Amino acid sequence: MNNQFQQIMHGRPSRRTPTLRNIQETTKPRITLTDRLRSGYHRFWYEASRALRWSRGTYRDHPLGTRLKLTPTQNVRIEELTAIYDAQFELRYPPETSLINYGYLDLLDRARHSLNWNIAEKRDICDVGSANFAYASALQTFFRPSHLVGTEVDGHRLYCNGRSRIDYAHGHIQDLPNTHYAVADYRQYHKSAEIITAWFPFVTPKPLLAWRLPLSLFDPAALFAQIANNLVLGGTFVMINHSPTEAIVARNIAESVGLVCRGQYVHDAPLRPRTQPAVLTLWHHS
Repeated sequence: MNNQFQQIMHGRPSRRTPTLRNIQETTKPRITLTDRLRSGYHRFWYEASRALRWSRGTYRDHPLGTRLKLTPTQNVRIEELTAIYDAQFELRYPPETSLINYGYLDLLDRARHSLNWNIAEKRDICDVGSANFAYASALQTFFRPSHLVGTEVDGHRLYCNGRSRIDYAHGHIQDLPNTHYAVADYRQYHKSAEIITAWFPFVTPKPLLAWRLPLSLFDPAALFAQIANNLVLGGTFVMINHSPTEAIVARNIAESVGLVCRGQYVHDAPLRPRTQPAVLTLWHHS
């Protein structure tokens, strides 16, 4: 599938770079009345969590020292990753969180080999849309950065156990060196980085609503423009999309803000089953 996806993308005609306003107009999706009603409900709770800023302090699930029940293929792959990166996430996190980290590390490692991607260590890294940053350890293991920060617009969201997202995030990163978590709307975030990562950014409104966020936060053109502004010259933007179709939508926006694709990898054999393969794309300044 990687070759097929590359052929689709390379066959696209070139075009002049439009202004940000034109990008927003041409990528504006159709919003239904149901979408707007859902958005209003989500906005109420989003604004409430922002006003309350509830936190009971760092929260961390205790590791069990064992993984989830895995298939033989999964076991073999995790053993490979452990040997390459000395990654033993199950010693630090409970089974589900450790498997999330192995899954993210698996994708990054396969993309690295497929794209002949040279990873420079000791770089400043910013992750966009980190949720509770459960995968921070995978980023630390793969990139070995000098500094890692995860940003999340809805960092004060409350869970049913009375804990907030920021409580979990602090638990996930408390043993990681030079790692931080910032509750911020990245569209107004102005700190530069040599590597910027974005796992499954919202480029269509349905996933955003599914994650219980209001449509007021849906502005992929402005988000990508800020990523381009914050990416230092010579730096790399690493974007992962849910599917090849979503990756094409995201690529239209990224190219329109002046980013240039340097390679893409379709994750055909993920560690965990998916309905569609994720796509990792590397971007640089034009």
